[in-house]
Amino acid sequence: MKVGKMLEFGKIIEVDNGIAKVLITRHAACGDCGACQVGRENLNMILTVENTVGGNPGDKVEIELKTENFLFATLIMYGIPLLGLIIGLVGGYYAAKALGYNENLSQMIAAVAGLLVISMSYMAIKMKESAIKNMNKFKPVLIRIVKD
Repeated sequence: MKVGKMLEFGKIIEVDNGIAKVLITRHAACGDCGACQVGRENLNMILTVENTVGGNPGDKVEIELKTENFLFATLIMYGIPLLGLIIGLVGGYYAAKALGYNENLSQMIAAVAGLLVISMSYMAIKMKESAIKNMNKFKPVLIRIVKD
């Protein structure tokens, strides 16, 4: 199975100790998502990547992220909390019913349990964020300097 790649183009704005800060404009495919720019009208983002191509400030570069890694990161950020919400809703509802609460109260308890579990899942992800960020497979990579 061939692994797809997400490619972006950007401009190096700063280089320091082998690390480049690259200014990219959000790609059209990201337009409907906007998760990385929630609440911002600015379409520019700055990525910090290892300067593997020896680029200098002002150089236009191509950046790659393997699709499977992007999808896995998306699963972590959206799938785990969604699963937590579902588990909280279902578990809270049936636990309330088992304790003898009426239908309305069981639904309210389910809603509170769902919100509680989704909050806990986001906190767990946040606690593991630094470890996830340090995993090389989730880091974008500079693959070449682009000549105009």
